[in-house]
Amino acid sequence: MSIKRNARHSIVEDVPIPRPLLATAKFDSPWEQTKWEKSLPRNDRVPYNHAAAASQKQHGGLNRSFSLSTRRVQRPAPVSRPQTNPPELQVWEEIGTPTLLAPRVQSPSRLSEKEPITPIKNAALSPTQLSRSSSRTQHSRQSSMHEAYEKAKARGVALHRKYWVRVLFEYAIYVVLILFVYFVLIGMPLWKGAVWWLYWVVAHKFVIQGGYAITIGLAALYAFLPLLILFEKDPPQKDEMSEVDLEKSAENAKTTALLIPCYKSANIIGPTLKAALEIFPPENIFVIANGNSETPLDNTEEVCQPYGVNHLWVPIGSKIVAQFAGCYAAKGFENVLLIDDDCALPPNFPIVSDRLKGQVKCIGYTIKSVGPNSSKGTYCQQAQDLEYKMSGLQRAFFGKLGSATFPHGAISIWNTDFLKQTFHEHPGFSVSEDWFFGDSCRRLGGRITMCSSVFVETETPSSVFISGSGSRGGFGEMTIFQQRFKRWNFFFVVGMYYDMKYILTSWKLGWWEIGAKLAVFQEVYETLIYLLAPFMLPISFIVRPAFSGMLLGVTIGMYIINVIIFNEIHLRLKKERIDWIVMIFYYTFYKIALTFINVFSCYWSLYKYARYFAKRHPKVIEDQQAIEVVLSLEQDTDSDFEEMTLRVAAPGVDSTRPASKRLTLTRVEPEYPQRRWPLTDDTTTSYPRDSWNKRMSWI
Repeated sequence: MSIKRNARHSIVEDVPIPRPLLATAKFDSPWEQTKWEKSLPRNDRVPYNHAAAASQKQHGGLNRSFSLSTRRVQRPAPVSRPQTNPPELQVWEEIGTPTLLAPRVQSPSRLSEKEPITPIKNAALSPTQLSRSSSRTQHSRQSSMHEAYEKAKARGVALHRKYWVRVLFEYAIYVVLILFVYFVLIGMPLWKGAVWWLYWVVAHKFVIQGGYAITIGLAALYAFLPLLILFEKDPPQKDEMSEVDLEKSAENAKTTALLIPCYKSANIIGPTLKAALEIFPPENIFVIANGNSETPLDNTEEVCQPYGVNHLWVPIGSKIVAQFAGCYAAKGFENVLLIDDDCALPPNFPIVSDRLKGQVKCIGYTIKSVGPNSSKGTYCQQAQDLEYKMSGLQRAFFGKLGSATFPHGAISIWNTDFLKQTFHEHPGFSVSEDWFFGDSCRRLGGRITMCSSVFVETETPSSVFISGSGSRGGFGEMTIFQQRFKRWNFFFVVGMYYDMKYILTSWKLGWWEIGAKLAVFQEVYETLIYLLAPFMLPISFIVRPAFSGMLLGVTIGMYIINVIIFNEIHLRLKKERIDWIVMIFYYTFYKIALTFINVFSCYWSLYKYARYFAKRHPKVIEDQQAIEVVLSLEQDTDSDFEEMTLRVAAPGVDSTRPASKRLTLTRVEPEYPQRRWPLTDDTTTSYPRDSWNKRMSWI
């Protein structure tokens, strides 16, 4: 079948606005005039070499890989262009319907000098979707980003603390902690501290049997209630899908962008992209590499080039900033799927964007732990596999009742506009950003549900304390201790404040709030247990050693029974059972070790808060550097290339397929041929119905 290539023509001319015509603009104040002049499009654009582009098309198509940096490139002087307008062309807008477009820009001689120009009103940084078919709307969007940038600069000045203030704050917190430990907890010999009074209450007033009955009862309730539901049925394999399933999958893939934030991921991003291309076309995939450097820290971009996907370099080492930039790079898509750089999507991965309706704004996916090359891995990785799957069932249960607390950070799908709104609510912390995404989502009135039909693979640490073998890169810690102690558990204590604030003040979910608050209260309950464990356990064993030992054994036995039921019923139905040796022997000691890690990490984080909060942390939309990244992306996609290139409808060419995106500042020449998706004469099958790999060709 012959492949007819689509010829893209720019229908937007770079026309400088004459000064006399600018003088006709009417403003209410000089401040408004200054803002409007900043919002005007730049006339020093990089000229687009049509001849070079045509030559490149003949030698392998257009490259989709670009780099993003806050450094501005040296722009040459503008090139004069003919002022003749192209004829009316039948094109396809991004919504997929044919329209007749008149010439978009008239020559200066055809503009009426008597008619005043109405300035575009600046608006706050809005998460609503903006049209790319109108240059006026583009200017308004740029103006909004400039206004957000100015607000971010002002906010940065307000939040900035001088060095001596930060040092004073940090050491003041250390002094307060020391005084609290001595005067409140110990007290001796001045007075009897809180620990002594806790011992006295347990020994004389507190009924240990009743106290432990309540504690174990709540633990059993939260452990066994999720077992009342089952995982969803497995989706059909690619070659077994019906026509309806294929059409639905293709439609969902067409409206969904895949965002992959990564850090030093050159050694692991390849398999991730290979698996992703089974589900998504390359123009829907955005690899957002990031790091605290003006230039990339590794060759992730070179690894991405043969796959033909979009690549951005964000010179800020923050996953949440990378996601923020990715949302605006992929703003032409209705939904975005966020995954980690080590997540391998299965070939029959369901894109459940059709479930994002009503109050459901985010859907998480159940995940599984694997070793290198999708192997079972070590006993530690298999124990994590059991832990992740149990957590997935628990979140699916609370998602049905109301809302899960948060989606797993490894993979989740969001409505794009709503995800942008969460950045207004997200506190901007670069640690535990996925937990705060869940908190922000619920505060804004969005439900979080789960898709449990597949288990998405993610490679996990291979040992608890001692670093072992593995291929984890970037921020991927090599041990459970480093992962949980230093990052995952960092906001356990502070999270209690956000959880209680949500329980007491947020009611936007209506009746769904009941289930959501039950899930949130579980987090508060577990954190309280971790904080009280160093005091209650020793005191209980001193007061009633035999009874306390028996209760501890009963608690461990209860969790073993819970794991056996889960493994033999739920995982057996999914054909994902864990080996008995791992489940009975290793998993028990693994959970005990995690308990100690969780307890000590809570107190370690209290110590680390002094330095962390000595510096104020702005929200992402208040972060000057983050706004600079998005503003740079906005300006250069609008000036150097059209972000959504309008496609000319030619006979035999599938015009419904989205155009490639031109992302950012610097064009990177491919070192080897680009892979292109062949277009067929059958416009009714705009997306392949069989495996994407089978439809791929090298040109």
